[in-house]
Amino acid sequence: MKTFKYTFLLILISLSFSCEDYLDKEQSFEALDQDDIFSDIRLARDFLDGAYTYLITEVSAAAGNPDILPAMTMGGEGYPGRMNNNVPERYNSYAQSDYLSLMNLDGGSGQGQTPNFVIRYYESWKGIRVVNTMLENIDLVEGASQEDVDNLKGQAYFLRAFFYHLITKRHGGLVYLKENLNLNDPLERERETYESNLADMLEDLDIAIDLLPVTWSSENVGRPAKGAAMALKSRITLFAASPLVNKSNDQQAWVDAATAAADLINFANANGLYSLVNSSNANSIDVGHNGADLFEPEPSALLPYRNIFVGQGKSKVIPQEVIFMEVNQDVVGTGKTLLPLPQTYLTVGFDIVKGNNNPMNIGALANFVDKFETKNGLAIKDDPTYNPQEPFINRDPRFYNNILYDGVQWTVTSSSPVNGTGYADLAVVNEDGELGLDLHSPTTAANRLWQVKNHTGYRIRKWIPNGHYLTAGFQGQLDYHANNIIFRMPEVYLNYAEAVNEAYGPSGSAPGLALTAVQAVDMIRNRVGMPNVDGIYTGSKETFRDRIRNERAIELCFEGFRYDDIRRWKIAHLEENLKLEFLEMRWQGGVSDIYPTGFSYENVEPVDFRKKTFSDKNYWWPIPSSEVEAVPTFEQTEGW
Repeated sequence: MKTFKYTFLLILISLSFSCEDYLDKEQSFEALDQDDIFSDIRLARDFLDGAYTYLITEVSAAAGNPDILPAMTMGGEGYPGRMNNNVPERYNSYAQSDYLSLMNLDGGSGQGQTPNFVIRYYESWKGIRVVNTMLENIDLVEGASQEDVDNLKGQAYFLRAFFYHLITKRHGGLVYLKENLNLNDPLERERETYESNLADMLEDLDIAIDLLPVTWSSENVGRPAKGAAMALKSRITLFAASPLVNKSNDQQAWVDAATAAADLINFANANGLYSLVNSSNANSIDVGHNGADLFEPEPSALLPYRNIFVGQGKSKVIPQEVIFMEVNQDVVGTGKTLLPLPQTYLTVGFDIVKGNNNPMNIGALANFVDKFETKNGLAIKDDPTYNPQEPFINRDPRFYNNILYDGVQWTVTSSSPVNGTGYADLAVVNEDGELGLDLHSPTTAANRLWQVKNHTGYRIRKWIPNGHYLTAGFQGQLDYHANNIIFRMPEVYLNYAEAVNEAYGPSGSAPGLALTAVQAVDMIRNRVGMPNVDGIYTGSKETFRDRIRNERAIELCFEGFRYDDIRRWKIAHLEENLKLEFLEMRWQGGVSDIYPTGFSYENVEPVDFRKKTFSDKNYWWPIPSSEVEAVPTFEQTEGW
């Protein structure tokens, strides 16, 4: 069996290796050579499936490990509650703009203290090698129908574009390999521009769109179909049209992005695919002062929307608006318990994950939570009915799906819970004059810091179903699933709205689609019971741009979008995206006109937590120093 070291320079893998297919079948290639693998369509298919094991998206768990520095913390959506080991140190390295040290961490898969984006850099090159090997040999496969060949090629071209998108969106232009290097190739390679890589990604995607099926047969459910390639094209063209890349604001780039999104919308409509989940009855939930649903963990009218993300039972049913997602959960523990990673582990705390099984309890930042509108469809600063001393009432219904706040009924059934009250306890001073049981205490003993709790005053509800818990030995109440969604249709409508607004204005539409930018956003809002975008936000491209960006923040929150959004918009350096604000909730002795709930509420910048820094060079990440040291012509990212 041949073996080579995986690096960018020698992305030379043996054609005889063991891999795990993305559908959780193990296929061994030990003792097989290249001719064996590509002599049989089944072996060739299993070989390509090995490439999926290297695909680490923003929602993926690398080797079963949740991301130690997820996009939701880098993008200013949340802050980690874990205080021991290297988790806060990794965040602090990012906050101090020490990106090169992060990229120089061990990039081996399964390194628990290495951020996924570091592992992704290395794993993507491995996946590209597998894909290129497949494309170089696919025509040798015997006994394959033209449909078989087209399906394999379509997946390979899709995967190559996806691998390159994942690394170029952070590092900029690299080297787009359409053929694998071999030992006799010179290593003096120079980095290409992002624009050059973009052209190659789009070329690969156009081929994939042409070759992939509209849908797969039942035994292949979960593979990327034509719509997944179109969704990736929409995402990439929007990234390329944005200020980070499109420095001259070339309008054609926006037209291209609008067209890519429109093509997918028309395709979905023509084929009856990817329709939005309807949860419009959510406008009926009673979330006013002392409302019947205000402290419900999962209001029934919101369940159609909530079940896009989490649901009861371990068996996943792909939601109707999902275009592509990771279909299987990780099998971990001696009992082979299915655990939904990584979002649940990132957002839960000790009471839900007993035994210190790597929870992080990322809490939502108060300044991010302020982006949720009122149910009247207005920003909180624009709605005279909004009372900052009663911030939980009458908000966008998605607030009650995504945010867990003090007083919500929350079942913790594990033994000896820190918080056994039956509700979220997040007050800095509660009715008993004590710190809430879900919050970190500044007096916590060093040997108890592993009991991960909250800092921010808000928890994330989106990925935690009520009643779930895990105890040591992989026991507990685990009869639920979380969907690791890679593409879903609301992103496409929001991509369309943003690109159309920039190219044609709020009331414009892309050629071939009678849908305005405003109407596209209204579709996303109406399906959760929110009113149309208020007219005060649609009068100009500039004002509507801000509302589109806010809508993305709400609809796609905690799904891995925010960090790349604020980068591509070139706003990551602004104060609003650097600050940390925690909600401080304090009992004031009783209900009064000033304090309708008896509590005061205040967003506070904590003095003991490191504020983020961000300069122009931080918009593009460095590559590992070892790459440049080995081949100096492969230059480091500008500024690093």
